[in-house]
Parts: sequence; C-alpha cells; structure tokens
Amino acid sequence: MRARRAPQEATCRQAAVLRHGSALVDANFRDAEARPASEAMPLPATSVHPVAVAIPVAAFAWFVLAAWIAFAGGEMSLVLAAVTFVSVMFFGLLAGGGALARNVTQERAHRRSFREFLDGDVDIATGRITGRVALWQIAMAPIALAVGGTIMIGCAVWVRS
Repeated sequence: MRARRAPQEATCRQAAVLRHGSALVDANFRDAEARPASEAMPLPATSVHPVAVAIPVAAFAWFVLAAWIAFAGGEMSLVLAAVTFVSVMFFGLLAGGGALARNVTQERAHRRSFREFLDGDVDIATGRITGRVALWQIAMAPIALAVGGTIMIGCAVWVRS
C-alpha cells in the first residue's frame, strides 16, 4: 500500500498557475507579489484571419458578377437586382460580422499574420483545429459553388445562343 500524500504536498508539487482577477498568481507562491496580466506574455491568437473570411466573399462576388454578365437585360435585371440585394445583405452581414469580430479573450494576442493563422490553431465550438483545416472548411464550399454556378451559367448562355 502506498502512503497518501498530504494535500499541501500535492499542491506544492504542482506548478499550477491560477488566474485571479486581473493578475496571474502562482499557486506555489501565494505570498509573492502578483504580476498584472498586461505585463504577462499574451497567448497566441486563435481567431480566424480576415483573409479566410474574404475568400468566400470573393467567390460569392464572382458568382453574382457572372450572373449579371450572363442574364442582365430586360426584366431579368430587376430580378437580378432584388436577388443580389438580399444576398449581399445576408452574406455581407454574416461575413462582416465574422471579419470584424473581436477576440475578446484578454490574455490572447489580437492579431496574427496569415502564415501564423495557417500554421496555428483556431478555436471552434468543438475544440481546436489547425488553421489550414479551418481555411479549407471556410473556403471550399463557396469556391465550389461559384465554379459550379459559373459552369451552369455558361451552359445556359450556350443553350440560349
């Protein structure tokens, strides 16, 4: 049988750092002066880079432009204008909200380069994924839809002429 350790001994063996208010406190040195959180090294950012949000917006703009080039004229222009307006409203608010969202976690850095985003981690609802996987998940569907839509628009124009 092993002897049980006292709770104080177990606490001393752990190098646990606790966050208390706006200061970092080391559990082993409770009587020592605490450093303010602003002086501590910030953790790396885990938010989505704005370029990753701009790629689906560009794919959407590409599809809308292709539709306008192919189908503008006559009463179709009114339908295209209404669909474009509603689509820009919904997609713009969603993408704009994502791009302008702040990383409100105080102990994290707020900005990082696109390379750091690709090589780093991104927080999602179920945990963390790499930046490359996040970019793939964010950009692949809009790009595939824009390419597929452009092919369908090309076929419609070819059949119509």
